[in-house]
Amino acid sequence: MGLPYTGHHGGQILFGPDDGYLYFMMGDGGGTADPQNFAQNKKSLLGKIMRFDVDNIPSQSEITRRSLWGNYSIPKDNPHAEDDDVLPEIWASGLRNPWRCSFDSERSSYFMCGDIGQNEYEEVDLITKDGNYGWRVYEGPDRFVPQESPGGNTSANSIDPIYPVMGYRHSDVNKNEGSASITGGYFYRSQTDPCMYGSYLYGDLFATAMWAGIESPIGSGNFTSSKIPFTCASDSPIPKFTPILGFIFSFGQDNNEDILLLSSSGVYRIVAPSRCNYECAIERTTTNSTQSPTSAPSSAKTLKGSFKNTMFFLVSTLVLLFLVSTDGM
Repeated sequence: MGLPYTGHHGGQILFGPDDGYLYFMMGDGGGTADPQNFAQNKKSLLGKIMRFDVDNIPSQSEITRRSLWGNYSIPKDNPHAEDDDVLPEIWASGLRNPWRCSFDSERSSYFMCGDIGQNEYEEVDLITKDGNYGWRVYEGPDRFVPQESPGGNTSANSIDPIYPVMGYRHSDVNKNEGSASITGGYFYRSQTDPCMYGSYLYGDLFATAMWAGIESPIGSGNFTSSKIPFTCASDSPIPKFTPILGFIFSFGQDNNEDILLLSSSGVYRIVAPSRCNYECAIERTTTNSTQSPTSAPSSAKTLKGSFKNTMFFLVSTLVLLFLVSTDGM
């Protein structure tokens, strides 16, 4: 793919829940401000989300004819499947370094990606077919002017950018040091914390902040994000453990749709608010939510090796105050 620098090589591959195709998230290849303007270059796969059919392997002649760089075919409904001027793998463009993407388990059309910013803004994008997310003409919602452009510039009038649905400025995390980079997450679809249900969770690599985004009205694409506190459950496997996350590398989702968090200090899992002395007006008190981790069914029991004893617990209050106040109205 002609990777020019050591960074921004993307963050993930996913199979689409409806179509079964492979989605490949690729960064712009690094360098300060994408100097070669790869993210807007439709003849480059850098700064793009790609979509492959890995079940139907084309002939070698077809691979050569279409200049494919692997044993895959192009889905017929890819936006540029038959366009000789655009690489046919491209599903979406204009991304800097998409880091952790996910499909909503209840609404597969909600394909969310955290995309890393340059100087000011970290963003969450709702990915759509042939969407252009603006980089490096825009950084988040702001116009961006690179210091150098050996690869040429793209005019703002020549693209129809899709702005982020959520995000944060570096100064929102730490006014002195700023932030590191966004770590995209998941829509919360578990009933373990019913007050969190339906919100989109994401965080910053520095682990000093996490956010929850609420869409209102549902289906509008209009999200409001709130910074969320977290703490450790009193019955954590490590007694009196204070969660010092270090760096947040990734969020995960298990078969029960509970959310886990991988950080440099261990693996954490969101549990019922009451276990962390938070209040949720609609929390359903069940046997599992009140039992200790040693007696309750837990994915910690399935972990091997060094992770087995690092299954700590955290909880996000999300918009608990919002939900509590509306219950009382």
